[in-house]
Amino acid sequence: MPKVIRLSQNLVMQAWEVGRLAGSFPSQQIEYWVHLGKIAEDHSELSVPKLFDILNAQSLEPNRH
Repeated sequence: MPKVIRLSQNLVMQAWEVGRLAGSFPSQQIEYWVHLGKIAEDHSELSVPKLFDILNAQSLEPNRH
């Protein structure tokens, strides 16, 4: 269920700029960053390239809702 949270204007503007180049909305870009950060936190022993491999593999999995 979507929730409203407060974010800094700076973060939202960065997400808007990056998302515009990637073809996504600011909320989608922030969700992507959060997802990447959670993976990094859950797997702190892994290198950055390996973390991207995990993220890319997860994005290919069908949605499980």
